[in-house]
Amino acid sequence: MLHSIRKKYRNLKLPGKMVVVYFIFAGIFFGISIIALQVSLDIFAEKLYEKSLKELDFYAQNVNASLKEVQKTSYELALDTEIQERLSKIAQIKNPSLEYSKELTRLRYKLLSEYKPGSAIRSIRYTDSYNTTLEVGESSWEIPDDTYEELLERFHEAKGAFTMYGPTEEYPYLLCGQDILKSLDMSLDNLGTVVLICDIGKIITKYKENLEAPNATLFVYSKNGVIYQDVEEGERPTLPPFQRGQGYEIVQYQGERYFMCFLNSKSTDWMYVNFFPYSDIYGQLLSVRYMMLIGFVTAFVLILIIMNRVSVAITKPLEQLTESMQIVETGDFQGAKLILVEREGTDEVGVLTREFKVMLDKIDFLIHENYEKQILLKETKYQMLQAQINPHFLYNTLNALHWMVKAGRNEDAGKMIVELGMLLRSTFVNAPYALVDEEIRMVKSYIEIQRFRYQNRAEFEVSTEGKLENYMVPRMILQPLVENAIYYGVDNSAEKCLVRLRAVEETDTILFVVEDTGPGMEKEELEKVRNFTVKPKGYGIGIKNIYERLKITYGEFEFSINSRVGVGTKIQIRIPKVTDRGTSV
Repeated sequence: MLHSIRKKYRNLKLPGKMVVVYFIFAGIFFGISIIALQVSLDIFAEKLYEKSLKELDFYAQNVNASLKEVQKTSYELALDTEIQERLSKIAQIKNPSLEYSKELTRLRYKLLSEYKPGSAIRSIRYTDSYNTTLEVGESSWEIPDDTYEELLERFHEAKGAFTMYGPTEEYPYLLCGQDILKSLDMSLDNLGTVVLICDIGKIITKYKENLEAPNATLFVYSKNGVIYQDVEEGERPTLPPFQRGQGYEIVQYQGERYFMCFLNSKSTDWMYVNFFPYSDIYGQLLSVRYMMLIGFVTAFVLILIIMNRVSVAITKPLEQLTESMQIVETGDFQGAKLILVEREGTDEVGVLTREFKVMLDKIDFLIHENYEKQILLKETKYQMLQAQINPHFLYNTLNALHWMVKAGRNEDAGKMIVELGMLLRSTFVNAPYALVDEEIRMVKSYIEIQRFRYQNRAEFEVSTEGKLENYMVPRMILQPLVENAIYYGVDNSAEKCLVRLRAVEETDTILFVVEDTGPGMEKEELEKVRNFTVKPKGYGIGIKNIYERLKITYGEFEFSINSRVGVGTKIQIRIPKVTDRGTSV
C-alpha cells in the first residue's frame, strides 16, 4: 500500500507534488484544530446540560411546592372542625328534607369562606354519602360522569389519603382531594369527598420566568398524555419517551438546531421538557467559533491557491513542453510547434524545446511523405474487397439462368437476362460509392431475378422511408445480404419464406434491415457467423466482405446479426448519413 502511494506521488507533476506536501502538513494542523474544537463543544454541551437541568429541576420543585399548597388546602378542609361537625350532622339527616337543604346551604357558606379567588384552585366540590354534589368557585368545564366516578373510586381506595387525577384530553384540569373521614370521635366514618379543581396551567406558567432561555417551550406530560404545552398540538416536536430519570438531546426541528432538556419528577411522576433554540443563549459564542472555523478554512484554501499558482509559475515551461508532446500524440504537429514557439527560452528548458522542434519537423516530413502511400493502399484494399463480390454474384445468376433454360422457361429466362443486364451495368461501375436509391433499384432487379427462380417458394418485400436519394453508401452492400437471406431462409425452409428489405432515414443515420422467416440458426452456429469463423455454402465471404468495407469507410457504425430457431434471421446495419464520399451530414 505504501509502495503504491509512493509510486503515485512520483508520477505526479511538480506543481501537484508541491501542493500535496502543503496539503498534508496543513491538513494535519487543520485536523488537530477540528478535534480541539469538537472537544471544546462537547465540554460546552455538558455545561449547557448541567445548567439547563438545574433550571428545570428548580422549576419542577416550584411546581411541586404549589401542588403541596393545594394538598395542604385539601387536608385543612378535610380536618376542619366546623366542616366535620356539619358533615356529621348532614350524615344523620334524611334526604330529602328541609333540614338537609339548610345544612347544605350552611356548608356552602363555609366552603365559600375557605375559597380564595385568583388562586390555582378554580373551585371546590363536595359530594356527600347521598351523592349530592355541592360546588363553589369559578365555573369550569363539566366533569364527565365516567371521569368523576373513576375519581371518586380512587379517593375511596385511598381511604382518606390525598390523591391527584388528570389532566386528561377530556378534562384539562387537575382534579385532587380526598375522602373526609370523621375525626371528631376517631370513628373515621366516611362523611363525603372533597374535590379541588385546579388550573394546572396557572401553576406551571407562574414559575416559567425562572427558565433563562427567552424562547423556551415547555412541555409537561404524564403516562396518560400531555398536561401542558406552549404550542399548538400540530406544531409539537417529537418528545422523548416517558421515563424515569433525566437527560438532554440536541435535535433538528423545522430546519433549526434545538436543545431539549428533560427530567422526571418523583413526587408527581410527571415528565418536564424544556425545548429552546440552541443559539438563543449561546448563539454569540457559537458564532465566534464558527467564524474562527470559517476563517481558518478560508485561509487554508487561499494559501493552497497561492501555493498552486506559485508552483505552476515555476514549472510552467516544463508543462508547456509536456502539453506539446501530448498534442503530438494526436497528430497535430503544427499546434504542438506553436506552443513551443510561445515558450522558447535560453535556459535548459529552452534548449530542450528547440531540439524537440527539430524532431517535430523531421517527423512531420516523414508522415506527409508516406500519407499518399497509405491512401493508395487503402483504396487498393477497398477495390479488392469489392472485386470479390462481382464474380460470386455473376456465377450464381448464370447458374439460375442455366436451370431455367433446361426447364424450358425461355421467356422467363429472357426477362431474367434483361434484369441481369441492369444489374451488371450497376455492378461494373468503377465508382466505389452509389446513392442509396440506386442500391435499392439494383436489389429490386436482383429480387426480380430470384422471383423467376423460386416462384411460390419465396415472397419478397422492399420498403423505404425518407429521402434516401440524397445519401451515398458503399456499392454492393445490400444485394449480398438479400442473397444471404435466400440461402439461409428460402433454400432451407420447407414452407414459403418471406425475405424483407427495409431502408429507413433516421435523424443522423440510415438504417438497413434484411430479414427472413426461414428456419433460423442455433446459438453456436450464430456465434460462428457473427465472428466470421464459418464459411456457409459459399456466401459467408459476402457478410465478412461487407463488414470490412464498412469498417474501411466509416469510423463508427452498427452491424448486428440475430437469429432464432423457428423464427428467422435478421441482419441490421446503421451507418452515418453521407452526402458525398467522406462528407457526413
